[in-house]
Amino acid sequence: IFRNAWRINFKLFIMAQTVTISGKRHYVINQIGKFPDYYPSVTTVIGAMTDDSGLTAWRERIGNEEADRISKLAVNRGTVMHMYNENYLNNLHLIKEERLKKILNDTEEWRLKEGFSEEEAKIGRNLFYNFYHAGYFDRVKSVIMQEEMLWSPNGGGYAGRVDLINSLHDNRIVITDFKTSKKPKRDDWINNYKMQISAYYVAYWQLKGIKPSHGEVWISNESDNQPQIFIISENDIKYWYSEFIKLVKEYHKLYGKEINSYKDSKKNI
Repeated sequence: IFRNAWRINFKLFIMAQTVTISGKRHYVINQIGKFPDYYPSVTTVIGAMTDDSGLTAWRERIGNEEADRISKLAVNRGTVMHMYNENYLNNLHLIKEERLKKILNDTEEWRLKEGFSEEEAKIGRNLFYNFYHAGYFDRVKSVIMQEEMLWSPNGGGYAGRVDLINSLHDNRIVITDFKTSKKPKRDDWINNYKMQISAYYVAYWQLKGIKPSHGEVWISNESDNQPQIFIISENDIKYWYSEFIKLVKEYHKLYGKEINSYKDSKKNI
């Protein structure tokens, strides 16, 4: 599958619509001349099919109310950081000082409109600044995709919204994923991130016929101002994609009946 990923030819019009099936997010895949398919999101597959006993134990230890508060803050700080990143990369045509001034204003207007708190905004902005001051954005020559949907029929099908696909100054194409954390990560803590990068790598290759060079996971943490870049090589991607596809197949075995029932219900409308 990995070796021949580029050979698949898709004729379709994509809109990033999502639906909830069995309490889980699925993307609507519209192909010309066919009824829509419903593919689970990459994060849905990984979340449903990997061990979450550590998270369950954490919730039991601190209580659901506190766990919900911390989880909401973590999600929202990440959303704010992602918006700063996205706005910054959407304005690469401006000189650096003008770009920063513009995106700080634009993102604050967005934050107020969306109702994120001052605390969430401050943390998210500081996480963005970690990348900015470390020069990570300077590595990006051009943006190819941001927050766009990718999908693949492999393993029964999956889809997701990629953070960033960009070219470097040596013209290599990279799949980039932004993450936040309370503290620095070790390489062996981010295997789920490696599967996520691998899923987008192959889906982009299939859909566009262009093979990226590698993947990168950028992690900004609250403990210090030293963000991390983990390089996911082509060999890494081969391994982690095979692991991911095992999960996709297991997911479709477990939830295929519900997906097909939902699909059939839409045919009858």
